[in-house]
Amino acid sequence: MIGKVNPHIFDRPVSRRGLLVRGAQGLSAIAVAGGVGSALAACSSSSSSGTTAGGLTKAAVQFCYLQNVQFAGSYFATTKGYYKAAGLEVTLLPGGPSLAPEPIVLSGKANVAIGHTAEVVSAINNGAKLTIIGACFQKNPTCILSLAGNPITKPTDMYGKKIGVSDTNAPIWKSFVKANSLDESKITVVTVGFDVTSVATKEIDGIVAFAANEPTILKLKGLDPVTMLLGDFNYPLLEDLYMAKSADLEDPAKMKTLVGLMKAESLGWADVVADPDAAATLTVDTFGKTLGLDPAQQKLDAGIQNTFVADADTKAHGLFWMTDEKIAGTIKSLALGGVTATPAMFSTKVLEQVYQGRNVPA
Repeated sequence: MIGKVNPHIFDRPVSRRGLLVRGAQGLSAIAVAGGVGSALAACSSSSSSGTTAGGLTKAAVQFCYLQNVQFAGSYFATTKGYYKAAGLEVTLLPGGPSLAPEPIVLSGKANVAIGHTAEVVSAINNGAKLTIIGACFQKNPTCILSLAGNPITKPTDMYGKKIGVSDTNAPIWKSFVKANSLDESKITVVTVGFDVTSVATKEIDGIVAFAANEPTILKLKGLDPVTMLLGDFNYPLLEDLYMAKSADLEDPAKMKTLVGLMKAESLGWADVVADPDAAATLTVDTFGKTLGLDPAQQKLDAGIQNTFVADADTKAHGLFWMTDEKIAGTIKSLALGGVTATPAMFSTKVLEQVYQGRNVPA
């Protein structure tokens, strides 16, 4: 961190951390490097197989972070009975800043997990037999966050300014610089954490952030944040990817479970898009109750988050849909950071059965 401001001024109970690149060859690699056992300790009592006394198939969904509004679609799927209607009894498994979701799926402890793009792809490159079956975020939510008094609205606005970049976001920063042919010698890059205090106190002019988290923190402190989305400037990326074991897509019984899960998720996320305030309330009062979440922040985050979840493509094909164009853009963006992805890593096979040619679950 830089400066001598109070590091706790802008503390928050839950934030989206290391969002798009938590070290592309780091945590994901444990999916195939013998690290599965320790990663499963927190959910060893959960099961993604068998049936209940009522005849429901047991299943589990692994999150990549704690139970904040980021996963509100799954909360609605639980409380509104969408999982149950699909014949499933689903356990929701919270993640955390040091838990990789990829090995949880590989171990069979979860049927589906939500993970970050570079990490999922890196795990596959390291030998993990996983397939990406959907994308919650249709657009790259990473941004450059600044203040209205000294706004950064386009990449060259960063020339002559001081930009904070965390170690974990350094790869995506380098990729963005390449994508826009920026002269980095004209930008002062400062290594920071994820605390936005340095922006608030104007010690730095901008910071690499997540559009549905850090800006709302500043807004609630009475400041006027400005966000420049990387996705608006040559850096497209599908994010918050749903993944499953590749073999499960070829097993009729397991495929049925995956289709049921994704159908319920789609219905749940449609509720989030329709009523983000209700999603935030459900998160704060029930699923994230022990986290001490800020209701105002969760409501703001939910509303902004929806702008990345729903767009023209999801209106045409359904939520989570991955068009060939978006897959190609994601592959290109990852390549700039040295992460190799291929179209074969992505499959709409599950969603095709969910929607059956419609834009809502069949």
